[in-house]
Amino acid sequence: MGLSEQQGEQLKSVPYADLLTVPYKDKGRGIDGLDCYGLVLEMCRRADTPLLDLVFDSLKTATDENGNARAYINLREIPKEKARAGTIVQCEDNDILHIGYMLDKIRVLHMTGAGAKVTPIQALKNIVFFEVVK
Repeated sequence: MGLSEQQGEQLKSVPYADLLTVPYKDKGRGIDGLDCYGLVLEMCRRADTPLLDLVFDSLKTATDENGNARAYINLREIPKEKARAGTIVQCEDNDILHIGYMLDKIRVLHMTGAGAKVTPIQALKNIVFFEVVK
């Protein structure tokens, strides 16, 4: 089950200012450094919508339509119209797959090589929206 509208509205108040000073660190999962997925994991933890860690959790596998085993992650793609605070955003940044966390309908918190930053969603390319499935 995804987030209710009420839960989505409550996510607007998830604190993140302290994360703006955390440096980038490859596979980072702590206050000493985060990568883009680590930043999203931390925001989901703070919002009480835990997300599985693709790097460090023991992931379940599921079989796709072609019979190939794939790692299961507790995300579900949603249409743009349902995107709101707490939505996970997959996009491209300099032609590299990237992920961020929507703070509201117009801003995304994401990690760059220079650290965490808030970017208007209109500045991102090839966006796909996801919600965390509990």
